[in-house]
Amino acid sequence: MRFLLFASLLLSAGLAADGAEATGAQLFENEVWPLLESSCLRCHGAEKQKADLRLDSREAALKGGESGPAIVAGNPGESLLLKLVRHTEADRKMPPKEKLPDGQIASLEQWIADGAPWPARTAADALPSPKVSAGILGDAWSDPRNPIVKIFAGQRLDLWSLKPIALPVPPPVMDNTWPRNPIDRFVLEKFETARLAPAPEADARTLCRRLYFDLTGLPPAPEEMAAFLQSAASDRATAIETTVDALLASPRYGEHWARMWLDVVRYSDSNGFDWDEFRPQAWRFRDYVVRSFNSDKPFDRFIREQLAGDEMVADAPRNAAEQDCLVATGFLRLGPHDNSAALFGEGPRVRAALMNDLVETTGSAFLGLTLSCCRCHNHKFDPVSQADYYRLRAFFEGVKFRDDLPLDLETAQAEIRHRNAQTEALLVEKRKIRDAIAEPTQKRLRAERKGKLSEEEQALLRLAKPDEETTAKIKVLEKTITPSAEEVKAALGDAEKVRYTAADREIKALKEKQLPFTTGLVASDENPPSTHLLFQGDLTKPREIVAPGFLSVLDPNPADIAPPARNGTTGRRSALAAWLVSGRNPLTARVIVNRIWQGHFGEGLVATPNDFGFSGTRPLNPALLDWLASELVKSGWSLKKLHRLIVTSATYLQGAPVAGSGGSSPRRLGAEALRDSMLAVAGRLHSSAGGPPVWPAVPDELLRANPAVLDDNAEKTKGWYPSSPDQLEVRSLYLVQKRGLRVPLMETFDLPDNALSCPRRNVSTVAPQALTLLNSPFATGLAKAFAERLENEAGVAPDAQVERAFAAALQRAPDEEERLACLRFRAEHGLIELCRALLNLNEFVYVD
Repeated sequence: MRFLLFASLLLSAGLAADGAEATGAQLFENEVWPLLESSCLRCHGAEKQKADLRLDSREAALKGGESGPAIVAGNPGESLLLKLVRHTEADRKMPPKEKLPDGQIASLEQWIADGAPWPARTAADALPSPKVSAGILGDAWSDPRNPIVKIFAGQRLDLWSLKPIALPVPPPVMDNTWPRNPIDRFVLEKFETARLAPAPEADARTLCRRLYFDLTGLPPAPEEMAAFLQSAASDRATAIETTVDALLASPRYGEHWARMWLDVVRYSDSNGFDWDEFRPQAWRFRDYVVRSFNSDKPFDRFIREQLAGDEMVADAPRNAAEQDCLVATGFLRLGPHDNSAALFGEGPRVRAALMNDLVETTGSAFLGLTLSCCRCHNHKFDPVSQADYYRLRAFFEGVKFRDDLPLDLETAQAEIRHRNAQTEALLVEKRKIRDAIAEPTQKRLRAERKGKLSEEEQALLRLAKPDEETTAKIKVLEKTITPSAEEVKAALGDAEKVRYTAADREIKALKEKQLPFTTGLVASDENPPSTHLLFQGDLTKPREIVAPGFLSVLDPNPADIAPPARNGTTGRRSALAAWLVSGRNPLTARVIVNRIWQGHFGEGLVATPNDFGFSGTRPLNPALLDWLASELVKSGWSLKKLHRLIVTSATYLQGAPVAGSGGSSPRRLGAEALRDSMLAVAGRLHSSAGGPPVWPAVPDELLRANPAVLDDNAEKTKGWYPSSPDQLEVRSLYLVQKRGLRVPLMETFDLPDNALSCPRRNVSTVAPQALTLLNSPFATGLAKAFAERLENEAGVAPDAQVERAFAAALQRAPDEEERLACLRFRAEHGLIELCRALLNLNEFVYVD
């Protein structure tokens, strides 16, 4: 009995120990190792060992560093690591900047108390597992094996933007008379909860100006304002809806709203960096965006085309839609690009910069997430791992620039090839004739020069099988004795020379008849190399291979990729685009509806349009955001329907806020809308069908201060090339947008730095803005043009001129006090100065 009791006690103790070890091992896998990996190994791992301490193995942790063992298995109280993570010592804290959450510290303590078990693991354990016969991994909310669950110990999963888009029902409200559409019910519910009331609806003039500026970026003409006021007087709702439909159908709509997207995707007409070369074909992408907005291209297709339009075309484009698919891939090339790097052997750095730009712009533009920090480590705030960064990069790994890709339609390409083949046959014959004329003289000159070589040099030329070093010397000698075409021509006799010149002229004429293919700033891909996770983002420290994949928190598995059957590309970018617009990704629809809302109200429902993560702001009205996102998808991703829904809502139609109410506040016109409005009011704004950018003149001192401009090249891509004055009076969208030197007027009014995605423009108020509107040659020239317009339309009568000036600039009549003041001002300073003053009014520069 004693023996059995003793054995039983031993067995119980052993089982208890085994249970503790099993619990500790599970705790290590699920919580401790992700904690060490995300918070400790950057400074105490294989690459770096601060204080001579490594924490990437049990043996290393038990051994410790300069201060002794980091952990004492089974004894949390004696474990230095636990003391340091508690931040109880002022001069020794781990991690040094931010204390771990209490829950993670408790897990670490429990693990040490359980004996600090450390199951064997490999580097691949931290990456999403490939699909295997046992099944696939699920998202982080349904599958504890998801790598994001492990890395962040089950935390960070309450991020609002990663939750599926809800399908909220417009809520009931107490005041059922105010809402015009479901948007208003979501807004009014918030008002009523806060005991606020909506502001009264804006007056008809204010609404007309607001609609015109918000949808087209231009003021209504006096006749358009008069027509709206007349219609609104009898039926305001119909007047609003009719005007909205007309403005959405106007080509001016696409020109205005394209600017929003060009900001987001960092559009520029130049490369940036020191050389900042002009991109002669970038405008094709700009015009593509304008066409896409004007045609109300479904936004999901718009995304697919930009990421993988080339994979949507089997061969040469058969129609304009397929042409646009190719042009759309300019998105992949819009970022800054350092062409000078190749001269210094920095090609790999430039390639890595391209990959980084594509990953980070994709994150900002389509997902509303900041990914740049994940280039070096797991995200500091959001449930995104470093591996996710390189999973996304793998989609772009094969991208290559295709400056040689013809954009002409299939039939046009066939015609070009046919005509060029005929011309080439003639060229071959003409070259034979020219070469036959030149051959005797060329041989004579060569023999004369060869005869002047030393015996040793002539012997080198006679060698049958020279070695590599000798071959290089022979090439130099051959170049020395071979006359150039100009030297041969100069040495010809008079009769030969005449025949040679005639043949040369015929060759040149034939070359001019050859038809070039239309090309653009486009891209494709092929044969992608393996993507490696880079230790701390260092391209010289590649680690494990990473397969293309999406955000692991949503889908940790490698992406399913099906290469297109005919055009030889990889299909990777198509797979990414398909996921971005699928129901499995809750971000894309939310992000774009938020951008549209911001365009109409000055601020989005989420105030940080490119950051839907923890460091961004939460939505003011989550239910409304999700309802708009679901409506967008339901409408076939129609942005025009979304615009119409927003601008016909009672929420949008509110006037200025009063105490205890909502309402809208005045907003200053953006740089483009301000310049365009000045041109329009002066009667000088010309419509444009797009095309190459227009170059305004800039002050000489700016050109002298820009090294790239001064150091122009033969290709004429580094200088500044002012357009003729008659080309300048177009919408500001069509002005050249260089990274190294921006148009001063536009920069003064907050044109963004386009090296990165711009989520929202700054609105500054600085002295140069007032000086520019008052004294710049552009402003004074338009004041004169405005005066000429008034004289043409109103005659010479001062009263009529003042009335017409107010109607054109402010879309209203002056009150009596204003009328008298303007007449006095005109009498004292002249009509031009009055026009100049009107263009400087806050009422002109701001829209209510």
